[in-house]
Amino acid sequence: MTPPTNPYQAVTHADPYPYYAALCARGGLHRVPDFEPWIAADAATVQAVLTSEHCRVRPPLEPVPSHQRDTAAGALFGQLVRQNDAAPYPRVKQALADVLPTVMQAVATEGHRQAARLFSKPLLSRLPERTLHFPVFVLGSLLGFPEDTLEESAQDVEAYVRSVANPAAVPEGAAATARLVGRATASLQARPRASSMLDALAERMQQVEAPIEALLPNAVGLLIQAYEATAGLVGASLLALARMPDLGEQLSRGECSVEDVVREAARHASPVQNTRRFLHSRATVAGQTLEAGATVVVVLAAANRDSLVNPQPDLFLPRRAARRTFTFGLGAHACPGQTLAVTMASAAVERVLASGLDLTPLSRSVTWRPSTNARILGGLS
Repeated sequence: MTPPTNPYQAVTHADPYPYYAALCARGGLHRVPDFEPWIAADAATVQAVLTSEHCRVRPPLEPVPSHQRDTAAGALFGQLVRQNDAAPYPRVKQALADVLPTVMQAVATEGHRQAARLFSKPLLSRLPERTLHFPVFVLGSLLGFPEDTLEESAQDVEAYVRSVANPAAVPEGAAATARLVGRATASLQARPRASSMLDALAERMQQVEAPIEALLPNAVGLLIQAYEATAGLVGASLLALARMPDLGEQLSRGECSVEDVVREAARHASPVQNTRRFLHSRATVAGQTLEAGATVVVVLAAANRDSLVNPQPDLFLPRRAARRTFTFGLGAHACPGQTLAVTMASAAVERVLASGLDLTPLSRSVTWRPSTNARILGGLS
């Protein structure tokens, strides 16, 4: 098996972890041949980059991908908290971080309901599609989208996601974005309100003086951010159960829970393998001087398996003590939705296991959805 030569190739490689281990062992910010960005892979360097005030989430001259400018998709992108560093977006993120814990019981309830809808009689061939649709069904319902629009909403999120990286997909992505924002707008305006989650977010944004015009884009942003990440987490958990039969035995004996398995899967086989940071001015980060305009690829999946923070990192330990997981980031842009993703993924995995679906074929070769940052089950090879 030919090893990957850069972090982007590693995301969909059959076994990227020896490569990640080599990056991690090298340590510090470094470069590899024929790959322009700097690389941060060991836990200490990843933490330094993610918490540095000099490392921003967008390039200085491209706050929105150039091919999305002047489109509905670009307008949405430009208002997402995860794509902005400057005020007032920290207040929008604070509102999200405050509200999400208050709706977790509703997320759990809706997660089980939608998991029963999508995974009670699953087919392995449909599993990748269903895992992508699942978070949109859960969160779309909680945002007040009509039940009969959830399938289309999942397709619209897919169209938006494709448009971020593919200029040819922008017209379809822009139209899909307009439909998603339209559904969120209708929910907010409905009498009686269809979504207590949307109401709670609106109220908290007003309390922290966050711009109310950011409400609907970031409500839709919840669907977008959960889409691939939650699907990847469900897939990683099911692969672990297929490839390590003793996990099922541990579950049967009550030695661990499905949530324990999901949390360890988030570390062991990170659904988000890497993220990027950009330097807006010359600065020293993790002991390395970087020039303005430099890009750093932060290899979260490698940091998760750094033995200095997670002893015996290649072992899958559902009850791992003092687990350090970098999958959801750190610092100002740490994802506030970690518990959200774990709760939804746990509901999906629990339902798949209850269905009796034979997961054995997943223990053999699988394919991965094309991506340079998210490791998501594509199908059986």
